[in-house]
Amino acid sequence: MKRQCPSGSKDVVVIGSGLGGLSCGAVLAAAGRKVTVCESHYRLGGACHTFSETVADIGDFRFESGPSLYSGLSLEGSPSQLKHVLQIVGKEPEWIQYDRWNAFLPEGEVNVAVGYQEVVNKLLPKYGGPDAVSQWKRLMAELKPMSEALYNSPPFGALRDDPFVPITLARYTRRLLPLFFGIPGGAARLSQPFEAFLNEVGVTDEFVRNYLSLFSFLLQGLPSYGSPTSMMAYMMADLYRKGGTCLDYPKGGSEAIVKALVDGILETSPCGKVLTKAHVEEVLVENGRASGVRLRDGSVVRAREVVCATDVGVAKGLVKEVPELQSYFEDQWSGFEPLKSFIHIHLAFRGEGLPQRHCPDFPAQWGVVNHWTDLEAPRNCVLVSVPSLLDGCAPQGYHSLHAYTPATEPWEDWHGLSKDQYQKKKLEAGDFLMSAIERQVPDMRSRVVFQKVGTPLTHARFLRKPKGAYGWRVLAGSNLPGHTTPLQGFHLCGDSTYPGIGVPSAAMSGHICANNILPVSEHWRLLDRIPEWRYELDM
Repeated sequence: MKRQCPSGSKDVVVIGSGLGGLSCGAVLAAAGRKVTVCESHYRLGGACHTFSETVADIGDFRFESGPSLYSGLSLEGSPSQLKHVLQIVGKEPEWIQYDRWNAFLPEGEVNVAVGYQEVVNKLLPKYGGPDAVSQWKRLMAELKPMSEALYNSPPFGALRDDPFVPITLARYTRRLLPLFFGIPGGAARLSQPFEAFLNEVGVTDEFVRNYLSLFSFLLQGLPSYGSPTSMMAYMMADLYRKGGTCLDYPKGGSEAIVKALVDGILETSPCGKVLTKAHVEEVLVENGRASGVRLRDGSVVRAREVVCATDVGVAKGLVKEVPELQSYFEDQWSGFEPLKSFIHIHLAFRGEGLPQRHCPDFPAQWGVVNHWTDLEAPRNCVLVSVPSLLDGCAPQGYHSLHAYTPATEPWEDWHGLSKDQYQKKKLEAGDFLMSAIERQVPDMRSRVVFQKVGTPLTHARFLRKPKGAYGWRVLAGSNLPGHTTPLQGFHLCGDSTYPGIGVPSAAMSGHICANNILPVSEHWRLLDRIPEWRYELDM
């Protein structure tokens, strides 16, 4: 039964219900804070949401709007940032496991299971040079101490942006030691660009370098030249964990993750609220600190702490007449460039003659790379996901599909178009994405029963993203300013406040932001909910 809500202001109001905002709100709710989340859209989850469409005479289809690939979430003991948030909240979806993905690269088709053996025994002998396997093994041997130290390091949820972080990390001293003393050449190697690490190790095989740069680009938004070695070392550990590795998909789709976080806020926070169509126009400032928000309809939500889980560019415009805050944004954030945007297509299609479930011949995900010259080039890379191969999100005999370009679509190509120009460009975008889908299903156009195309303008409109972008280009060795601001009681989280793109960075930013608000004693108690883990690696 819902507890009675005492009168007065909230402890925390969160602006935005993306994974960053919901993770922050859910962790604070788990600590007993009175939390209200204000979402401008009529859907919760930000980029991580699903939507449904009814096709006449066929039925209902569910489509993913954002993330397609998840890992480390079906483990009870896991280093996954999102898993730790869910464990603290005490709610999470059921996880569907699978073990394979496909890719169409310039050299040919790459259909491999997750894990070490198929890369060494199947992929590299087919597409690599004569020395590719030995170079790969040498690289893995060099990475292994880093990967083991990172994968078994303290939970990232122990971090906070204040002088008390040594206290919360101190409980994990045993896990910290390998990071400081177990990495040949020292921990500083973790922050160097992965490309530099490949050069140090003597990896010259063109296919190996291109293949790893693709992984780097898909996970960090930057190829090997810009991604830190730490990120790639962690990713390789996740792929090559002993005892079996897999990919995960939430039963019910990404909205099942959103539901778990929302339920955590509503059920554990005294007077917890999650509001839709609650567009925040202004952050209120009184007596030198944030004191709540004013919504578009004129209503006010009072709070001791305000968390802005929107894009930093939006956050700047929500606080009026606080010169030191505006100077902070200009001084600390102006050196970072936003990543480019996306184009998307969602399809419902007939499945006659195709497998109904994920299998080696028809994996649930595949990617397309048209050339290696520049992974960041517009419309070079495409990612495709068919979640209906994993979960029941389409009528029997049909499938739902989502395809998109990963942060390579220039905003400038779409901004300022006339209505006719925009519609023409949407058709061109859909045609391009369809060509990538046809690499796996050549007759796809004849199978389609529903189609919807999204553009950078779609992102700007529905996700409150200036220029339709997700996060920043954060080169290896650089750090974002963090989650605290000069305005007391005003905090930042979301995909533009933590390096990287996608689920890990968004969830981690929300978790750290919540930690900053909590005293060390409460932060410590929440860490008790994260089970210990330790894994050996097959590298």
